[in-house]
Amino acid sequence: MNMSGPTVGVVANPASGRDVRRLVAHGSAVTAHDKVNVLTRLMTGLARAGVTAVISMTDRSGVSAGLARACSRRSADGWPTVHFLDHALTGTPTDTVVAVELMMEAGVEVIIVLGGDGTNNLVAHTCRDIPVVAISTGTNNSFPLALEPTVAGLAAGLVATGAVAHDAVTERAKMLAVNHAGRIRHALVDVAVLVQDRIGSGAIWDVRSVRELFLTFARADAIGLSSVGGHLCPVGRYEPYGLAVRLVPAEPSTSAPSADSSTGIRPPIGPGLFADLEVEGWDKLQPGEARTVAESAGVLAIDGERIIEFDQERQGPVTVDLVTTGPPVVDVARTLDLAASAGLLVTHDRPATTTSSKENRQEGEHAS
Repeated sequence: MNMSGPTVGVVANPASGRDVRRLVAHGSAVTAHDKVNVLTRLMTGLARAGVTAVISMTDRSGVSAGLARACSRRSADGWPTVHFLDHALTGTPTDTVVAVELMMEAGVEVIIVLGGDGTNNLVAHTCRDIPVVAISTGTNNSFPLALEPTVAGLAAGLVATGAVAHDAVTERAKMLAVNHAGRIRHALVDVAVLVQDRIGSGAIWDVRSVRELFLTFARADAIGLSSVGGHLCPVGRYEPYGLAVRLVPAEPSTSAPSADSSTGIRPPIGPGLFADLEVEGWDKLQPGEARTVAESAGVLAIDGERIIEFDQERQGPVTVDLVTTGPPVVDVARTLDLAASAGLLVTHDRPATTTSSKENRQEGEHAS
């Protein structure tokens, strides 16, 4: 699949926003219809920027089918031509990885991701130097932002067409490199060490078993594990360090920690869901400063999903290191500001202005 003009890849995870945290917290579902609505707004923004082709992920849950129907409507006139990937679907995260690989082979200039932290992790691990625009449609989202798809599409299109240089509006994301049994896995936001012997359901919603937490950034205004660090020592997305936190789970309580408890915090670990936690300590995590996990055995959660059972006595040390070579992430606001300052958002070929028409009418009245 070779594209001849500016091309954008779109990854819309059909499973995002549908995990167990919607049941145990107060997260809302993001349906296939909702995602199609986001995609239609994206298309209008991409068209406005001059993007001629879009390569879309394919799924069995109705998202790609809904986009295909939208493309056939009269309202889609002027949209980029949408090409749907044709590959074997597994209904697993592998579909996202394969889709990104095929998009890269086709030469996309930007990849737009609709999903949560987990979806963006998969894309980040695969896309290398391709700029990413991350739109939140998951349950617990710290990495992707709640962007209006219309303006996100416009910004992505400006970068894809080269109207705005991507190195002027992107920043490299930090990542955590987890070395376990000789295999490296990466996290975009957090790595949690849990004292339990089984993975169970993937998503973390009960943090009482978390003993250690490593974060690329820590925001008090985030939802999820990033907010734990954010309540202690806020760290920006692009500051050159991360955060390591050691936790002692607090007993469940319906009341806030007492004012004289310097180690008690109550962060929002899910939509409408707070947790009482005791903090043993925290410190900055510097790049290249690999930390060995303190627990001898347990489960590792990467970006909120429990995926690795470890036993350091049998498998060797588990280490976590901060790296600053993640994917370039497009700053939508900065992109549009630069475009406006350069006059790229001004339409020069429009018909006579309202003022000119008014003046013409006045001249006609005077002549009569």
